[in-house]
Amino acid sequence: MAVNPENYFTGDGSTTSYNLTFEYLDESDVKVSIDGVVKTQDTDYSFANATTILFNTAPESDVEIRIYRDTNVDDLKSTFFAGSSIRAQDLNTNFEQNNFAVQEIKAYTWD
Repeated sequence: MAVNPENYFTGDGSTTSYNLTFEYLDESDVKVSIDGVVKTQDTDYSFANATTILFNTAPESDVEIRIYRDTNVDDLKSTFFAGSSIRAQDLNTNFEQNNFAVQEIKAYTWD
C-alpha cells in the first residue's frame, strides 16, 4: 500500500482548517508551506487536533498549501543501554521512525 506523506490544497481566502491524512510521530515532524514558503507552527498555524491544521489567518485564494511530513532522523526516538530491558513499544517507534523517513524519500524522489 502506497503511503503519501503529504497533502495539497488550494487556498480560498476563508478556509482556515485543513486535514492531514498521514501518520507522524511528533507535531514537529509536520511541516506546512504556502506557495513554497515554509510556515512556522504557533506563529502561522497550530494543530486543532491530531489530524487538523488550523491557520491563524486563512490562506489567500489560489495559493498552494502543502502539509507534509519531514521526520527527524538525526536522533533515534528510543535508545537502548546494555543490561536494560528492551520494550517492544520502543523498538516499534524506532522502526516506525525509519519507515516514515523511507516513505518520505520515496515520495519526494521517485514521484
